[in-house]
Amino acid sequence: MTINETVEVESKFEVDEHTPLPTVDALAPLVADVPVQHQLSATYYDTADLSLTRHKVTLRRRTGGDDEGWHLKLPARGGRVELQAPLGDGDPRDDVVPPEFLSAVAGVVRRRPLEPVARIDNRRQVLTLRDPDGAPVIEFCDDHVSTESFVDGGSTSGWREWETELVDPGRPDAHDLLESVATACAAAGATASSSSSKLARTIGPLPEAHERGVSPVRDALARDLHQLLDHDPGARRVTMVGVHQMRVAVRGLRSTISSYADELGSETAATDLDLAAILAELKVLAAVLGKVRDIQVVDQRLGALAAGYPEDVVTPRTRHLLRTELDLEEARAGERLTAALLSDRYLDLLDRLHDLVRIAGTDAAPAEGGTRTKGGGTRRDAEDLLLRGVDRQFRKFAKARTRTERDLDSLDLTLAQREELTHVVRKRAKALRSNVSAVPATDDLAIAPLRTACDRLHSVLGEVQDSVTTRQWIRRITRRAEFAGESTFGLGVLFEHERGFSERALEGFEGDAAAVTAAYRELSESRRAARRCRRKDEKGGKKGNKKKGRGK
Repeated sequence: MTINETVEVESKFEVDEHTPLPTVDALAPLVADVPVQHQLSATYYDTADLSLTRHKVTLRRRTGGDDEGWHLKLPARGGRVELQAPLGDGDPRDDVVPPEFLSAVAGVVRRRPLEPVARIDNRRQVLTLRDPDGAPVIEFCDDHVSTESFVDGGSTSGWREWETELVDPGRPDAHDLLESVATACAAAGATASSSSSKLARTIGPLPEAHERGVSPVRDALARDLHQLLDHDPGARRVTMVGVHQMRVAVRGLRSTISSYADELGSETAATDLDLAAILAELKVLAAVLGKVRDIQVVDQRLGALAAGYPEDVVTPRTRHLLRTELDLEEARAGERLTAALLSDRYLDLLDRLHDLVRIAGTDAAPAEGGTRTKGGGTRRDAEDLLLRGVDRQFRKFAKARTRTERDLDSLDLTLAQREELTHVVRKRAKALRSNVSAVPATDDLAIAPLRTACDRLHSVLGEVQDSVTTRQWIRRITRRAEFAGESTFGLGVLFEHERGFSERALEGFEGDAAAVTAAYRELSESRRAARRCRRKDEKGGKKGNKKKGRGK
């Protein structure tokens, strides 16, 4: 089966039945072709709980128009990626979702059946807007829509809307021209659409997949799991954003489960969920994602670094060698990642993570005072629980920092040894940052300085680690080049540049690490001050109640 892939960049507008199309002058310098009419009919598919829609994925079978067939739309940077496959030759009722599409969304669907959730019919008038040279730039669609939702008992609706879609998003002036057409639409009386898609408007607001407010731990787990699934399709396509964001989500899940292992352990004790096994599987997944991410970062980093040198220092041959080697390695790592995400092992992990989110917070006990959460405790309980996680992670950070600074002061270490020591601190700062980010900002807690300090340290040491990985790859490519009789002078220049960068970056390590400790102490003092204020308020309330009692 032939799968066509395009990048969709479009704008949508709401109009009423009597809104006139933009004038010729308003669309200038673009000129509209003679309009073409299409009658479109699409059936949309999703899981029973609308998982595809929740993660901004659209799957439909459409008849009519120039692109009749199966369409799968996936979120992407700057727009959406649309995959297209032809319809089957037989009875439409026997036409099934292309297996390539099922593979692309396997993590979101999780072996559950897909079923029709809506039908959308559309009487569409298409005008192709061309530049003065006759090249097509924008497809302007005037849509008269009628819909039927099969969700929650079903409903019907209808409206008119406009869509403007770029023919070639890579054209240098494409986005400026799209913006000018948007201005023309507004002048004609259109307003920006309040819905992201026709399907979203047809189905209406989605209920929460996991009830919020039951437990802060559940909220943190649900947030990271949602992010993981948001970027699962992108990671399967080995996009840089998809791999990175999925890796960040895995890191967040590992941090939350580790930080609140005691609380989660009591809630999962009567189930078959094994927290240690879940953490082990997340670690494996992080490693597979990390291999791809490291190569992507190195490729980007070396490309920018080489561009800063003249060609008699880093020759075109050296640049070609770098690209060839790294592209090959990224393809191999990408294949391993794709295989991992298609495995039953990964889908089993997702099932267990969903179960863990569902169970988290069920052991929350009521407490006196404060505003009650949905889980039965108070907001103060929720805050205290999150801060206990911060305390646990800070103790690990402080231990790693103390040991690292002691060794840095007392031992004559190579750069590689110093980088290895500080990398441990970076991982602890990363976990601490994850916990700190889960604590909501309040007037009486100084949480922002700690978040900022963690971000700073993580960023600096992250650059150091990227430099370490880059030098490892330069060494590997250099050995291969030497074996092939290639010149390695340019590679040596790049290696020394990275080495110097890491040396300079590590000079500020102790100050940045100390800033994290100082910020934690500031947070601790604000917590003590808040407790003193609460006790004072409670005493005042008790005295007032006693006076009222005497008056009676």
